[in-house]
Amino acid sequence: MGRLQRLIDEPVPLRFLALRFLDRRFNFLGYPTKLNLGAIERPHYGHCLLKAAELARKLGQGRITAIEFGVAGGNGLLSLERHAELVRQETGIGINIYGFDSGTGMPPPRDYRDMPYMWQQGYFAMEADKLRARLHAARLVLGPVEQTVRDFCSQENPPPIGFVAFDLDYYSSTASALTLFDANSRHFLPRVACYFDDVVGDIDWAYNEFTGELLAIKDFNRSHEDVKLARVNGLRFVGGRLPRAWHEQIFVAHFFRHADYDRPISEVSQHPLDPPAGGERLLEAED
Repeated sequence: MGRLQRLIDEPVPLRFLALRFLDRRFNFLGYPTKLNLGAIERPHYGHCLLKAAELARKLGQGRITAIEFGVAGGNGLLSLERHAELVRQETGIGINIYGFDSGTGMPPPRDYRDMPYMWQQGYFAMEADKLRARLHAARLVLGPVEQTVRDFCSQENPPPIGFVAFDLDYYSSTASALTLFDANSRHFLPRVACYFDDVVGDIDWAYNEFTGELLAIKDFNRSHEDVKLARVNGLRFVGGRLPRAWHEQIFVAHFFRHADYDRPISEVSQHPLDPPAGGERLLEAED
């Protein structure tokens, strides 16, 4: 019923629906096309992973790390595993996956900044043993995020982090998770794709820069000079993809002092001057 409701609510052109249907039956679309058409679960995870892997490949890295903050029941982490394997097949880049969660549901909200009209203590509890039994490669990191994130990079020494999904809902928890970016820049790609779950919605949700995840982003940027979180502008217009709400939820963490931040990765080349058009030749003749 939930999937049917999403189809009803989503303004998808008929040709895209037809392609999705045919692809589910015959599996003929390439992975990037599936992402652009939304023909695969959680395309925002896949798109961010794919772009992170492509950046890593250009920088000569063979493996990266992806993190999900706020695992809850675990559907997102399982989806992240599936996308990681598809990205590996597409790019040859391996991906380590970590899921951070309290393991006991949400803690009590601290004040109005945690948007208590939306969330309360105990929401999104996890059945850790059941989830671990279904995970193939991802590792759970359980406990209060302000404690588990503190020494994560120095203790785990993971491959460069290239994608982080933030789904902790509260301002306080998101602010704690963002301290991940205080680790040495060698633990990251120079630009890290970030997905923030709770930054777009309807009037009753009332997401804004004075509470919740958006305030955590604003405060992080205010307190950091060399690392900044910036929304990706115009994502929905690039690549012929179907516009979706998640295009407004993608940010990039820029590590301006990273050793590879200025390293060229684009394949842009200057086009030669176009030959004169017929009208230009006519004007030249008249002169």
